[in-house]
Amino acid sequence: MTRLAVFASGKGSNLARILAACQQGTIAGSVVLVVCNEPGAGAVGIARMAGIPVLIADHRDYPSRVAHERAIVHALDEHQVILVVLAGYMRLLSPFLLGYLYDPRMKQSRVISIHPTDPALYQGPAGYAWAIATGQTATAVTVQYVDEGMDTGRIILQEAFAVLLEDTVETLKARGQAIEHRLFPRAIQHVVDRMGSRLSCAAS
Repeated sequence: MTRLAVFASGKGSNLARILAACQQGTIAGSVVLVVCNEPGAGAVGIARMAGIPVLIADHRDYPSRVAHERAIVHALDEHQVILVVLAGYMRLLSPFLLGYLYDPRMKQSRVISIHPTDPALYQGPAGYAWAIATGQTATAVTVQYVDEGMDTGRIILQEAFAVLLEDTVETLKARGQAIEHRLFPRAIQHVVDRMGSRLSCAAS
């Protein structure tokens, strides 16, 4: 079973779906740690209700980004985390943390994230608002690997859907999040399978 850490900053709706997918066996792994930089985030309560260890690492309490990430690395080591999943984590990861998680077999870091649009068109967290403001007729939910850029990593899975004439940011976000909750567990399992095949090749 692949040991996962989920990083979150908000309500934790994707965290809840990931936990359910692990329990149902849709993901061949288990969440062994939740990392949150916002002490009052809903994700903290979801993790604690599930009995999962939580590291609350408020970045404002650290003198530098690297100091903040050193505390995170210590927790990842302690819990023997294999794959990091960014589920609404509102911080860019530095080269220090990405380097710690770099896997030479995969030729990239063992970190994935979800993005509420096509990252070729828009980078940043406000994808649903961007789609409405710019009059897009379609948008997408994207799961991708994380690199040192903003939403520039290789795409794992992507699902497009229509932006309706009557859509508001709220209605578009509701439909998009329904796709997020379905697509994210599939993408995580895809990566778990890929990591397993890489390990098998290395051992043979």
